Amino acid sequence: MGEAINLINLKVEKVISLIEENMNQCDIINLGDDYMKKKHILILVVVLCLFVFTGCNKNDKTKLIEGVDYKIKGEFTGKYLDISKRGYYIDTLNEPGSPYYYIICMGQKNTGGYSLKIKEVNAIAEEIEIIVEEVAPGEGNTVTMVITNPTIIVEFAKYQEKIIIKNMKGEVFEELN
Repeated sequence: MGEAINLINLKVEKVISLIEENMNQCDIINLGDDYMKKKHILILVVVLCLFVFTGCNKNDKTKLIEGVDYKIKGEFTGKYLDISKRGYYIDTLNEPGSPYYYIICMGQKNTGGYSLKIKEVNAIAEEIEIIVEEVAPGEGNTVTMVITNPTIIVEFAKYQEKIIIKNMKGEVFEELN
């Protein structure tokens, strides 16, 4: 959350400096016309809104650890993998330079209220370690009565030779490919 706030602050500062710059240009050109100034401010406010609303996607967080570039992409919505099993799949677009997707599956659950959260991604020597929190509905919570298959995707820029994915209790997810 702190990263998103810092990003918004940087974008707001940039827009403010652009507004000041445009206001100074209006004075230099001697437009002096309130309409032109309002038009410039309106355009810059729209640009600011675009920066704020498109630059803070919670489901696409890019991070870098010791030279390992990865993104947390959100839930898997495809139909071609059996996500009813607990474990993970490795997938790619089969094109040169394509990223690798690690699709982590919690397995089939009989109700809603379950989810997966990435808590940590660590580079330990030659190995990548992903720590996943398996969230279950709280006791007494109202949940949907539907079969669910909670998943989360972690995207790496390149194939990770040694990777271990485990939950917060240390239980390892097996590769399902």
